[in-house]
Amino acid sequence: MTDNVEDKKETRDHLKKYRFTQTELDQIEVVLKKTGWTLTDFFRTALQSEIQKHYFFVPTFAQLQGRYVKSHKPPEVKVKTIKRYIDTDPNLLIALGRIGNNLNQVAKSLNIIYKDPNAISKFSFLDCLYSLSQMQNDLHHCLGELPKIERSPEAVNRARERALKKGSGEDVH
Repeated sequence: MTDNVEDKKETRDHLKKYRFTQTELDQIEVVLKKTGWTLTDFFRTALQSEIQKHYFFVPTFAQLQGRYVKSHKPPEVKVKTIKRYIDTDPNLLIALGRIGNNLNQVAKSLNIIYKDPNAISKFSFLDCLYSLSQMQNDLHHCLGELPKIERSPEAVNRARERALKKGSGEDVH
């Protein structure tokens, strides 16, 4: 048998205790469940990552005093993806795509106006309102009646005040 360093197996017989807050422990448990790692795998991986981030050298065998560093690779987690397609009417998808495209065009126009106050004179708010109501009608036609969302007068006033403050450059919150 040779005295090659790689032939010697180092045992892990040193034990350390760590204290965690409940929040830290919950975060660690979430990571362990998602990755399928053991707590030991987690600590070894985290420690190896931190060492590699902060120290840019490779120790020689003399520096390791006969020990060698072996990177620890946690077990791979196999994930099986199942694609499920819902049988949907192609005409519905086309109509929804058209409505989404129109909505994006309205949003782009409003963003241009927001950034350029001179563009307000060129913009027709009535045309915009008409386009939005037409999109709403198209959606009702494709999807049926949508639930009505009602706000209290106080909520409407608060939203109006926030919008006015935002438009004037004040801090909203």
